[in-house]
Amino acid sequence: MAVFASPSTSSQATSTDNGQSTLRPISSNVSVIAQRGASAFGPENTYAAFKQAINRHADYVELNFRMTKDGHLILMNDDSLAATTNAKQLYPDRAPWLVKDFTLEEIKRLDASGARHEDKEKEYKGHRVLTLEEAIQFVKEKGHGKVGLYIETKAPNVDPGMEEKLVETLKKYNALNNKNLVFESFSEDSLRKLQSLAPDVKRIQLYTADMLQGKDVFQEFKRISDYAAGVGPSQDLVVPTFMEAAHENHLLVQPRTVNTQDDMVSMLSLGVDGEFTSNPGQLADLMEKPFISHGVASGDVTDSSATLWARTNGPAKVQFEISTDSSFRHPIVKTGLARSEQDYTVHMKVDGLQADTTYYYRAHALSSDYSVKGSFKTVPEKNSLKPVTMVWGGDTGGQGQIPPYKSFQAMSALNPDYFLFLGDSIYADNKTPAVPNPPSQTVQDYWAKYKENRTDAGLRSLLQKAGTYAIWDDHEVTNDFSGPSQPLTPTGLRAFKDYWPISSERSAGDKLYHKYSWGNTMDMIMLNNRGYRSPNTMADGPDKTMLGQEQLNWLEQQLLDSKAKVKFVVTTVPISIPTGKKDVRDGWANGNNADPNDPTGFENEFKKISDFIIEKGIKNVYFVSTDVHFAEVIKYDANHDGKTDYHELISGPIGAVKINPPALDPTFGPESLYAEGNFFNFGVFRVDPAKNQAGVEIRDENGKVHYSQTFQLEN
Repeated sequence: MAVFASPSTSSQATSTDNGQSTLRPISSNVSVIAQRGASAFGPENTYAAFKQAINRHADYVELNFRMTKDGHLILMNDDSLAATTNAKQLYPDRAPWLVKDFTLEEIKRLDASGARHEDKEKEYKGHRVLTLEEAIQFVKEKGHGKVGLYIETKAPNVDPGMEEKLVETLKKYNALNNKNLVFESFSEDSLRKLQSLAPDVKRIQLYTADMLQGKDVFQEFKRISDYAAGVGPSQDLVVPTFMEAAHENHLLVQPRTVNTQDDMVSMLSLGVDGEFTSNPGQLADLMEKPFISHGVASGDVTDSSATLWARTNGPAKVQFEISTDSSFRHPIVKTGLARSEQDYTVHMKVDGLQADTTYYYRAHALSSDYSVKGSFKTVPEKNSLKPVTMVWGGDTGGQGQIPPYKSFQAMSALNPDYFLFLGDSIYADNKTPAVPNPPSQTVQDYWAKYKENRTDAGLRSLLQKAGTYAIWDDHEVTNDFSGPSQPLTPTGLRAFKDYWPISSERSAGDKLYHKYSWGNTMDMIMLNNRGYRSPNTMADGPDKTMLGQEQLNWLEQQLLDSKAKVKFVVTTVPISIPTGKKDVRDGWANGNNADPNDPTGFENEFKKISDFIIEKGIKNVYFVSTDVHFAEVIKYDANHDGKTDYHELISGPIGAVKINPPALDPTFGPESLYAEGNFFNFGVFRVDPAKNQAGVEIRDENGKVHYSQTFQLEN
């Protein structure tokens, strides 16, 4: 059993807010902004779209306007009338049908049913282009003063004086002082002019990617904060760094145009303050009820079971449906509770599954219609010999490297049988938008870190596509920690177990180490290198341990008993790469190549493992690791007899500082087959039992292979 205990949840605060994250709204309510009305249900900028927006509980109706040839303000997003009206048919000789070339009387003859809605031309027929006055009156009357106006000045350089006319019109209808009024524009000059004309009205600076190209967003948002209350970026710009820069400068973040519930939830997970959408009803529904907020995952999969995981944004009952049929006919149904004590994460064990079978699952909070789907494959039956492909990696969120991480998308594209997340899945001790004032001290801080990484779309995709086996390393608590001697260990462990789909077998007693088999093709023997170790500062010797005697005995027994072709040993620290510092070595190696007088490291214990492998004649042992922030493949001749005794496979980082490989500690006879640093990367491991081969690849974040090696397995 581990030599530390998890804290009692009853003694912990139930709030999940760590009080410092910039990945949470700074406004009291997340605004539902119906872009040009509910334009998914009616022609944009028409009465029909506005009525649908009001009925679907939008907080704001967005209007964008342009100026006619004779100086009237009409609702129109595009510069050409042809985009949303029948101008081409009615005025065939007046291309390109620019708004500024037509009078109001001419425009009023047009049908605004919408060239963008040709499939619903008959249903929408008869709608007219509205003046700004007509729109203001309609929203005020039908919205009963509860629905706000969000007004964009389009191309003010083309229509000088539009700001003055806008303010005059709002005054005319007693709408200028409405607290539910917002101005928006891509034009800084227009917003600054509106600031002088109507200083009490909120102003939102809209952004495209090109507008921010090459700029420091922190400096840019500090600069605009003297005239803008917020920013309206295209949704692809919204990542943690963007959120941090905006919220640090007290700017609202309201991305556009967010039209699917998956995208809406993705934006909400980043802490946005509102969203522009053509489908306000879906966003309003999410705002009213708990929902699955950070994706789903499956993990610790066996031939007959799996652990499912989900998180909601508040207390809820969560239902999982599991089926071999993607349409979920006759599913297994399981229900769990999302509680604040686990940061609203839910774990659900599913037993009685068939071996070597693809299962589909979906999860939803019972009060919500929004569901998230995933899939996993159970491992083959015992004694079978089936090929396997797995991907592995680690190190995310370190030294300022935060989502998005491209490597996860590249992993997902390979459709692996499973994913091994091999430590440093967060950097609790590093500054990120989730914890701007490190190190993490409370469980809320740790939870915030995990939520931050789950904002990565590629990671969510991978977790939803493949079963995951996750193990911790040092940064899940603090750099180079030793479990029993670090007071934050119980807190870090609690958050780690909350946020990964870890089975009860592994979490019981906080042991975390376990063996998972892919039939007789491969045994994956996962070690817990943190929970049992002696202090790093202790001089190496027979009494110093990284694994603890119980786990060491277990490892040797697993190696001895394994009938699998490949013994795949998961160790979160490397064998021959000195880590930590002089006199405080964190990995197995004592670093005597760097300093022969360094008494630390854990070589005495690893020698027991190495000698056991050699003396018992255990073949095809591959140690796998990350941790060191470069990639390397090493073969070992520990007894110096000219034969390879085992291999070590190292990848990383996915998202942390990149360094170059140092010299290897010579103690166990290492020979580097490949070493490369200064790039983001991950590993792929395959076993083909029919060919009696194993293979390793190191791929960069784009999926390009940098190294590939096939090993002939020994019988």
